[in-house]
Order: sequence, then structure tokens, then C-alpha cells
Amino acid sequence: MAHQPDYLAERRRAQTRRRRVIAAAALAVVVCAAGVGVYLLNQTHHRIVVVRVATAPGPPSKATTPTQAEYPVAPGAPSEKSVREALAATQRRHSGNTEASSAASGSLFAHDATSSFQSLASSLPGRIELAAAPLGAGQSEVLGGDEAAHGWSTTKVPVLVSLLRARGSGGLTSQEQAWAQSAITESNNESVLSLFGDLERLKGGLDGASAYMEGVLRMSGDSDTVVATAPPPAGAVTTFGQTEWAPGEAVKFFRALALGCLLRSNQTSFVLNLMEHIEPGESWGLGSAGFSSVAFKGGWGPEPSGYLVRQSGIIDPGSSSGAVVAIVAFAPSFGAGTEMLTRTAAWLAHHLVLSPRASGGCSGE
Repeated sequence: MAHQPDYLAERRRAQTRRRRVIAAAALAVVVCAAGVGVYLLNQTHHRIVVVRVATAPGPPSKATTPTQAEYPVAPGAPSEKSVREALAATQRRHSGNTEASSAASGSLFAHDATSSFQSLASSLPGRIELAAAPLGAGQSEVLGGDEAAHGWSTTKVPVLVSLLRARGSGGLTSQEQAWAQSAITESNNESVLSLFGDLERLKGGLDGASAYMEGVLRMSGDSDTVVATAPPPAGAVTTFGQTEWAPGEAVKFFRALALGCLLRSNQTSFVLNLMEHIEPGESWGLGSAGFSSVAFKGGWGPEPSGYLVRQSGIIDPGSSSGAVVAIVAFAPSFGAGTEMLTRTAAWLAHHLVLSPRASGGCSGE
């Protein structure tokens, strides 16, 4: 073949170079497109995984519903939806039970009660002690101390309860019923001595009757109080009235009485009815605080350091929102003591939180 001119050869070489450039560019476009596709595919995969992990419990969206291969379900097993619904229901019940339990076991007193009681106590002419417990489930609480002090006439109620228990199904005679009414509603000493005398005859004398009465206190959860048997000092009338009885222990007895833990139901009603009809002259303290219903008994007597006046009572007896309280005033005189109890009972009417509670039974727990 004849040799071609230089410009023709150069032209062919230029055309060859253009074809190579075009081919390389086309190849680059194909490779880039493939890379972008792989990148987008990876991004789409990661986005789906993130959505599935971050989604809050509940029915998943269509795009993220797990396949059978990812979450195999055994034959007869509940569906994921039913499991989640059951779990949510359980959580709701648990939340409700927690709130109910908190309400049931909460304090009997308003949140500012401690500081408010301290202010009250500092304004009184003597020292005041207060114990309280719910009729329903919950713990007893004490403000101002829990020192054992003479029970005085508040012990007339345990005397009556002890005689009723000793009598059993036979109950009291008509004379004993009349003595019981006088002893509780009027705090008559001769009447309660007659009732205790009958208990002595049933239980073999002073020691036997006192031990039996002490056993009734033990039944209420009081493991500390010892019923006195020594001859009463000047100014006192009964042996049992000199029993050292702490407010917290008195609350245990009156709570057990109110819940029917110590007597038959008709006997319990008999005692509580008497305590709800205290004569007006002795209705200071709990009897003057404006409670819709209260059964109580007071006691008082001279002490070496002044005068002791006390009351134990059941607020709203028979109600799941009721409470039992015991107040003891160490006062300079009887009049000052009754005033201290009246002011403390008025304080109680504003600071007690009386709300329905679950039954705590005779143990109180």
C-alpha cells in the first residue's frame, strides 16, 4: 500500500483518540451509576433498620413489619399484638395498684402536720402527746412523744370488755348493763368497781382479774402494758386506773375493739354505743371537735407534777376511712388539761386525712 500523507495519518490518529475517550467516558458513566445504585441501596437498607429499632412499642408500620423469617412464631403462640396489649394492661393494673397502695398506706396527717403540731404544743400550758392509727391498713403515728402514763378512767373500757369476754355468750346481767352505762357515759367509779368485782369473782380475785384484763390487752397487740394491782394512792379510787398506759398502746386496744377483734359483734356495738353517748359535761376534747361520729372515753387524775387528763377515741367507727386516736395532756390543772385536749382535738379535725383504706385486719398491717 502507498504511503499516506502525514495529515491523513494524523487525522486517523485523532479519530482513534476520540473514540477511546468516548469509550472511557461511557465506561466511567456506567461505573458511577453502579456505584450510586449500590450507595443508595445501602442507604435505604440502613434507614429501614434505624426506623425499626427506634420505633416505640406498638403496632409497627407496614414498611417495618418483621417477616416470619425474622421473628418466627411457634405454633399456638400468642401474636405480638396480643402480647403487647396484655403487657400494657398489666402495666396499667400495676400503676393503679401502686397508687391505691400508696393512698392506703399514706400518713393519717396532712403534710405540714409535724411543724403545725409543734406550734400547737408550744402554745399549750403543758406537754401533749398524741398517737393515731387508721381503722384500715396503715401504720400508727405518734406526735409529741409516747410516754406511758396513768390510764385513769380510760381503763374502764378494758374492764367492761374483759367482763364481757369472761361472760361469753351469756352476756351481762341487767344490773351489769346498768353499771356499764353509768361507768362509761358518766365515768362513775362505783359502777366500774362493781363490774371489776364481778370479774374478780369469775377469775379468782384481784390478781386473776387483773391478769385476765392484761390478757385482753395482749390480744389487741399491746405487749408492754402491765395492769396495776397495787393499792391506789390518795386521790385515786381504782387499782387498774393506775396502770401505766402509753398512747400508742391505747390506740392498739381501741382499734381492736372497733374492728370487732375482741368481742362478739353485738357486744362490740354495745360498748361503742355507750362511748358515743358520753354525757355533755365530759364531752370536751374529742367530743367537741365537730367529728360526724366519734366514740371516746376520757380519764383524769392528780399527779405529783400537776394533773393528767387523757382521752382515747374512735373517729368514724365502722368506716374504712376511720381512725383511732389517744391524747394525753400533762397539765398544771384539770381545767388546763381539758382545754389542752379540746385544742388538740380541734387541731386533729383540721389535720387528719380520713380517706378509705383497704382492710388491715386485726393486726393493722
